[in-house]
Amino acid sequence: MGRIIPINNVQRQSKFTKILIIVILIVVFFLLFFTSPLFSVQKIVVRGNDHYSEEQIIEKINFNLNQNIFLLQKQKAEKLLCQDPYIESASIEIQWPNQINILIDERKVVGYVPYVGTYLYIDKDGRVLETSSAYTENLPIVHGLEFDHFEIGQVIPVKNKSSLNVVAVMAQMMLKYNLLEDIIKIDVSDPSDTHIYVKKLDVSMGNVEEFDKKIQWMIQIMNVYDMGKVDLKNIDKGRAVFSPLT
Repeated sequence: MGRIIPINNVQRQSKFTKILIIVILIVVFFLLFFTSPLFSVQKIVVRGNDHYSEEQIIEKINFNLNQNIFLLQKQKAEKLLCQDPYIESASIEIQWPNQINILIDERKVVGYVPYVGTYLYIDKDGRVLETSSAYTENLPIVHGLEFDHFEIGQVIPVKNKSSLNVVAVMAQMMLKYNLLEDIIKIDVSDPSDTHIYVKKLDVSMGNVEEFDKKIQWMIQIMNVYDMGKVDLKNIDKGRAVFSPLT
């Protein structure tokens, strides 16, 4: 006499078989996606880079050509990029099916701060981007900031914050008028009487008030004279005083 199999058991086995087939199909589907050459990255485009080469940026995200595009962890890669002091922001876009676009915004070195036999490379906010025993670009040497320690990637913790504020204002103006390579030295020891040295010109700028106007006057003067002393402290009263070197 044959064995009677309960209907409930047959239904359970049928349901289990269907689920198993679905799981297998899903696995096969994902395997095809992750191994398909269609989604193998063929091009990585980097924009906004100046300090770093395209190859260096790609290396920082730990992702290479011919890897499957689904393996890219976009947020993690952006975070890795922003850990670098020179990179202010980073945005990664996936262009399906096989291209990655990386847009970065780099910080720019605007000057060097001497410190215990080294030079701190700083950006417009006074953030230390790197240190070196020497410098290669013609950028201003910044004197007058008071501090006893610093961290790479952080703004210098100065005691005289008003002087650092002067540096920030000066940096904005130097970038605006493309003066970084013309200025040799900046002295912000006294934020009410700051000095800019252009070639052999010693320009007394006073405080940061009317700074844009003072810079414009300085540009006109430096186009005529290359040595001497210039007092622009009272430029708001229409007075600029030039004294030749004796």
